[in-house]
Amino acid sequence: LANYEIDEDVIKTVPENVCRQFCLIPIDKIGKSLTLAMSNPLNYQAAEDVELITGCTVQTFVSTATEVKESIDKYYTSN
Repeated sequence: LANYEIDEDVIKTVPENVCRQFCLIPIDKIGKSLTLAMSNPLNYQAAEDVELITGCTVQTFVSTATEVKESIDKYYTSN
C-alpha cells in the first residue's frame, strides 16, 4: 500500500470513520465493484457494511494493519 496511489474519488466512497473502525481502505473502483485493502479480510460484517454504504460489490485483499492505518492517515488527513 505504501507505494500504491489511490484515486481521490475512490477514497471518497468510504467514510473515514468506517475505514478506521474496520481497519480498511478502498483502493480501486471499477463500475460498481469496489476493492478494499483490509487487515482482516475475513471480517464479513465490515465488507457487508461497506456494500450497504456504497451500493457496490466488495472485493477484499489482505494488508497489514500498519499499512492500512498509514494509508488512512495519508489520504483522509489530506482531504
